[in-house]
Amino acid sequence: MTTTAMFALTWAALLGSVALTLRMAAKLRFALDPFRHQPDDLALPEGMPAPPFSAVTLDGAVLDSDDYADRAFTLVFVSHHCPSCREHLPHIPALWRLAESAASELVMVVFDEESGSRAQTERLVAEHAIPAMTVLASADHPLRELYNPRQATPLYCHVESGVVRGSGPLGSQGWQELVRGWQASAVGVR
Repeated sequence: MTTTAMFALTWAALLGSVALTLRMAAKLRFALDPFRHQPDDLALPEGMPAPPFSAVTLDGAVLDSDDYADRAFTLVFVSHHCPSCREHLPHIPALWRLAESAASELVMVVFDEESGSRAQTERLVAEHAIPAMTVLASADHPLRELYNPRQATPLYCHVESGVVRGSGPLGSQGWQELVRGWQASAVGVR
């Protein structure tokens, strides 16, 4: 093989390697920041009055929007089939404690997508020792229709005094600011 052929072959291998590296970097960027690719209209607009709702938790407690007229609450929407949701679930107990220390209540809303969802949800709650009130929500459940119209998971909606104060994907900047606020509140309580 001539020197020119070797040089050309080396450059071809190098360019192929660079192309593969760039392709892998694009995939890694999505894995590290998946919310960058989600539509902007997942969240309810801040400042909007919170839609009224009534829901029954797994343990039979009735949640009603009227009960939260002067209190803060955060709905966290998850699905059994969502890999990102499974990554967030182990953190729910600590987040529930943080929210509680900030005089807020965390309510987990699990999408009821198939037969056996209730048993699967009960196992999930037990496995992760989730103290949050948990609602199993069918496709036409008011919490899904009113607070998560795009049916996205994992998603949160934070409401204070009957007004939406934040909404969007878990892990987003808004979610991180909410959790930092709970942390600051918890430090101030001690």
